[in-house]
Amino acid sequence: SAVFLAGPYAYKIKKPVALGFLDFGTLAKRRHFCEEEVRLNRRLAPDVYLGVVPVTTTEHGVRVEGQGEAVEWAVKMNRLSDDTTLQSRIRHGDLPSGAVEALAQRVASFHAGADAGEHIAAFGRFAVVARNARENFEQSASQVGTTLSRAVFERVRSLTEAELARHQHLIEGRANRGVPRDTHGDLRLGHVYLFPEREPPDDLAVVDCIEFNERFRFADPVADMAFLAMGLAFHGRRDLAGAFTEAYFRASGDREGRALLPLYTAYRAAVRGKVEGFKVSRGEIPGAERALALAKARAYWLLALAELDRPDRKPCLVLVGGLPGTGKSTLARLLAARAGFRVVRSDVVRKELPQAAREATPHDGGGMPAAFEEGLYAPDRTERTYSECLHRAEALLFEGERVVVDASFRGEKYRVRFLEAAARLGVTAVFLLCEAEPDVVRARLRGRRDDPSDADWSVYLEAAARWERPCRQTSEVVRVISTGADEGQVLAQAVAALRGFGLSR
Repeated sequence: SAVFLAGPYAYKIKKPVALGFLDFGTLAKRRHFCEEEVRLNRRLAPDVYLGVVPVTTTEHGVRVEGQGEAVEWAVKMNRLSDDTTLQSRIRHGDLPSGAVEALAQRVASFHAGADAGEHIAAFGRFAVVARNARENFEQSASQVGTTLSRAVFERVRSLTEAELARHQHLIEGRANRGVPRDTHGDLRLGHVYLFPEREPPDDLAVVDCIEFNERFRFADPVADMAFLAMGLAFHGRRDLAGAFTEAYFRASGDREGRALLPLYTAYRAAVRGKVEGFKVSRGEIPGAERALALAKARAYWLLALAELDRPDRKPCLVLVGGLPGTGKSTLARLLAARAGFRVVRSDVVRKELPQAAREATPHDGGGMPAAFEEGLYAPDRTERTYSECLHRAEALLFEGERVVVDASFRGEKYRVRFLEAAARLGVTAVFLLCEAEPDVVRARLRGRRDDPSDADWSVYLEAAARWERPCRQTSEVVRVISTGADEGQVLAQAVAALRGFGLSR
């Protein structure tokens, strides 16, 4: 469609295209689907959709709502501010308290009252659900290597098939009982508008449902609400996704439907990954938009994998930080050996970088250690080291790996950079902050032999004096690990912390 903004109104005109899954090829069809769009969207946004109006030609040019024979038809809407969308409010920290719970109740009520029947239920049968899910992989096969790796593609496909097999009888049984409804079909965060200053039901509106294809709209209600749950997780708010989910199932009373949530959430993520992937190959889209589409597609596919895989196999990014000698590398090694992580260690990366690999380390030749933040540890070298660590971590995440980055993360800018990368890639991030008593640290540093790290007690003291406290963004994912205990206890603390983020069993 093309949308024209005109003061307090917006006019939406459908393009004369036939794409297989939609057909706007004739003027009569475009008028029909404009009327369908108004009818269906008035269910959740009655004051937004004003009607269908003609577009005519006059001696003065094209006229919307003009007199004479229509050359096109347009949906007329009240114009809404982008700042009031759920997506915008989350991005700017302007989400009213209880908003997602209220939205969940509204969606559950909408589903309860939506049209049902034998024709609608047919679209919720297992054969159709399986076809929809498998279609994502058929249509995304050409994107492998660009928007997702072969490993991620095969894992998501295999896990989807396993989930379908596990729930075949449940899906078919719900269709037999008439559970599927005429749903919204496109519950994106950007389609939800919140108006906390208004009284219910005028405090929210949900726009832009699927009007052009019954297969995409007639579905199990869980498949519909899963779109919103997925969107909240995609935007880094798994806490809100959980709150929305709990409120929805509490309001709907659909206890058995909860079992289908991972399947449908992953399905919705795969659909979005596929669609964003289509944009990447379209030459008419500006380069910046294609780059954004590529980043989104990769994140959606990793999110789909995380929804289906076991907690101890989900792709994720774990930062293991702390002052020198606090046991960071030991913990990273333990996580690699016992929890399936790949390790990126800054001390090793620093010395593998061009030029650094050809230079002597501060301890070579029996000399004194380099002064704090000099030589290989000068700020510019540190910047390059963290950049390379991030590059390697992102490459591993693209393959669906679980990644530990072992570095001090003394500066807040580096923590934020990695956390933002995790959010951009759609994976959960955790910062395990290692701490130990100074006497334990001093003994460890004194006893080091043949270690990539060059830090000694003087470096520890300098680093401690310049340690930056976590900001709000970072503190939410920080978990302190006391490393003065034996290795088994240290690992147990870390695993418990990961379990709290859904990354361990």
